Amino acid sequence: MRILVLCHDIPSMSVGATIPIHYMIKELSKVHQLDLISFNSHKYDIKALEGYLNNYKSIDIKEYHSIKDQLIYTTKNMLSSDNLKTRSILNYYYDKNMNRLIQENIQDHDLIIADLPMAFYVKNVDKKKIVYAFDAVSDYNYQMYKKSDSLTSRIYWYLNYLKINNYEKCYDKFDRCIVVNKKDKKLLEKKLNVQVEVVANGVDTEYFTNNSSDENVRLVFLGDMSTPPNNDAVKYFTEEIYPLVLAENNIELYIVGRNPTEYVKGLNNDNIIVTGSVDDVRDYLTKNAIFITPMISGTGIKNKILEAMSMQLAVISTSCGISGIDAINEIEYLCADNSMDFKDAIIKLCDDADYRHYLAKNARILVENKYSWNSSAEKINRIIEEIFH
Repeated sequence: MRILVLCHDIPSMSVGATIPIHYMIKELSKVHQLDLISFNSHKYDIKALEGYLNNYKSIDIKEYHSIKDQLIYTTKNMLSSDNLKTRSILNYYYDKNMNRLIQENIQDHDLIIADLPMAFYVKNVDKKKIVYAFDAVSDYNYQMYKKSDSLTSRIYWYLNYLKINNYEKCYDKFDRCIVVNKKDKKLLEKKLNVQVEVVANGVDTEYFTNNSSDENVRLVFLGDMSTPPNNDAVKYFTEEIYPLVLAENNIELYIVGRNPTEYVKGLNNDNIIVTGSVDDVRDYLTKNAIFITPMISGTGIKNKILEAMSMQLAVISTSCGISGIDAINEIEYLCADNSMDFKDAIIKLCDDADYRHYLAKNARILVENKYSWNSSAEKINRIIEEIFH
């Protein structure tokens, strides 16, 4: 079967929402012919996928580098009547040249798989098609609206919520919608008529394997610091949990990830190391690290937890952070939903190396059995078969 994949950027094997598309292409190419059309932010390299694609075409994405340009663009979109229309997310991915490119190449394909920002380009195309939505993005925006303090933030997030809630209605024109966990499936099924399928994210267990001999116990938080959920998690941890930990154990905290905000940068001190962007996150997921996920907002499934589990790290997470991952508390990870429980979990793992290694070993077994990209691709292939039969 010839499949056209539409993605909002070059699918990366290690960064952001394009990770599942990257591995889906690699796995589906074993049984299908795949072409890819994407925007190109020039942040990622297509070379890693060249052997898996028949053809690749792209359009450069518009960039707003200065704060002034970003502010003008955001304000214009917030105040525009187009903001509530079913076009691309905040119009950022709306491009006439991209629309022309897709329409010129669409007829030669049996199936279209589009990620969330690209869905509107093909919503009216008379072909079998799947939208890879990942999660219920409108719910995330509603969460941010509810928790925002300032009037400006509340207006911003509420307008985003209205627009994306409207945008998600276009999923009804697709044969299937794919999300990564059951919670998002339920949220979308309440308001849409499309058949929603759960395909859990995976992890490359060969790439994320731990050969480190580092015996130092440390705390590690991993994530793109430009996203509000990660910033909120770091703020919650450093203000409400970490001081409790330091009263009993002088353990170091590593905050690893690109785009640290000024707030996060300001946390740097003798105990807290803010790395910014790193060449290889595996260098920080060392043998005895304790991986923390103190998430208090967000949707979808957290790939960083799967990566840490694959690296045989003991994981402590809130219920929000572990959502979508079928892990057993106290056997494959530790759940902690308040500051005192989180502190106690950290101290327990610091003091009990055997239990730390027990959790880490079981976590690795979990991802090997349930969260390989191969098993995710098998589920997508079953969905494709159902669509055509």
